[in-house]
Amino acid sequence: MGRKIKIAIAEDHQLMRQGMVALLEEESDLEVTFDVGDGAELLKKLESDQVDIILLDLDMPIVSGQQALKVIVNKYPNTHAIIISMFYSDEFISECITIGARGFLPKNSDIENVIDAIHAVHEQGYYFDDKISKALLLELVSEKKVKPNFTSEMLTEKEVEVLKLICEGMTNKEISEVLCKSVRTIEGYRASVFDKTNSKNTAGLVIYAIKNNIYTIK
Repeated sequence: MGRKIKIAIAEDHQLMRQGMVALLEEESDLEVTFDVGDGAELLKKLESDQVDIILLDLDMPIVSGQQALKVIVNKYPNTHAIIISMFYSDEFISECITIGARGFLPKNSDIENVIDAIHAVHEQGYYFDDKISKALLLELVSEKKVKPNFTSEMLTEKEVEVLKLICEGMTNKEISEVLCKSVRTIEGYRASVFDKTNSKNTAGLVIYAIKNNIYTIK
């Protein structure tokens, strides 16, 4: 077995937080490194205890989850946040994604959904179910909240192919098999696409692809 996925939980309701810790620690590949009840304590703990994934409630005292998210995105680029919140509107979700959240789950999610989201974000960099993805992306595109800085003509033909497959949710390994290229080569294409489109995460790539008529949501 490889290294366990290190998780932090930031949730101000103690009973819910303890329940999540207990359920997640039943998974052999997950490790809850720490759990906290407010955003200030979360940022303090991150200074000494690095984690892979943060399950982040936004409605917390002292420092809100949204404020903490901004710091995490800028200061800890290898730590990814999954928002767990009671607020579930397209506008609210889009705001969190724009800041840099990698996933979004309602607080009434089954633990299986939470575990799936953790694995998806750890392996692919993002997690959004179909309902959220389509609503979010269509809302962002229609409202023009994300303005790409580059045109699709600046991407090479191969980069466009890779971008389309990323939009389909494929991993680097899966893309390498489809295009008959090495994983290292695909990683290079992927990095170039991120750089040229000025995208911070995969959701940003998908938005770019839609706005430039490279990809259509099915």
